[in-house]
Amino acid sequence: MELAQVEAFVEAVRRGSITRGAAALGVTQPTVSARLHSLERELGAQLLARGRRGVTLTPAGRRFLPRATAALEALRRGASDARGGDAGGTLAVGLASDLAVYLAPGALARFARRHPETEVSVRSGHSRFIADLLRSEEIEVGLVSQLVVLPDLASRRLFVEAVPIVVARSHRLARRGPLRIDQLAAEGLVVRDPGAFLRTLVAGYFAAAGTAPRILMELDNTEACKRVVLAGIGAALLPEMAIRGELARGELVALRVEGHPALKRTIHVLQRQGADLSAGATALLRLLPRSG
Repeated sequence: MELAQVEAFVEAVRRGSITRGAAALGVTQPTVSARLHSLERELGAQLLARGRRGVTLTPAGRRFLPRATAALEALRRGASDARGGDAGGTLAVGLASDLAVYLAPGALARFARRHPETEVSVRSGHSRFIADLLRSEEIEVGLVSQLVVLPDLASRRLFVEAVPIVVARSHRLARRGPLRIDQLAAEGLVVRDPGAFLRTLVAGYFAAAGTAPRILMELDNTEACKRVVLAGIGAALLPEMAIRGELARGELVALRVEGHPALKRTIHVLQRQGADLSAGATALLRLLPRSG
């Protein structure tokens, strides 16, 4: 299998046609066609379905594409490292949803200014989704709020942040002293969806006290939970990175619960076991804050 064959396949898929793929590679259309046919013969499988409107992936092609893309990116990173480690090429990053909204934008903007030659691709979702992207080699590095332990992944701690219980300044609980946890449970909470690690933290917090909260709203993102609480509806356990400004301005008030200190969560960096991070990934991680 030759590099030129793999490049022809990836570019044809990316551009949606063999002709446009050839133009991107700076070669003729018959050259790309020949490389594709040679690759398919070598693999013993048809990778692309050719049609009048362009090319589409076959099932075999869909299975091969992530590996082909990862192989090309690995070669680009190797070339970059051989030239002295300058950040270049493409950097694919996965971010847990909260981190994509509250933590990473500033670092990504600084990275773009310092390394304009690097194209950054970002995917976001729940922590397990980010781990799956890593395992399928669709991203190089991931930042997650829930540690996913798998034998082919390595992790390290980035920082720990508080997850306080908050209400709006106008809420009646904002003017009270320490609460009992059963009082808080009866008051009602705004919570994340069941697939979110933040929801798991909330459930564990109350289960440890032998109770469960009354659920007022179940929402699919942390920003929505914050907005509802700011409107004066219920309480919520929200990560510090999402509410630092509102706490500083007094728009939200952190509650104290007798015998139950505020929760904490750890932000982790994930990568494939045994893989060396590219210069670009290393540069981006250095720009991330070490607190929320």
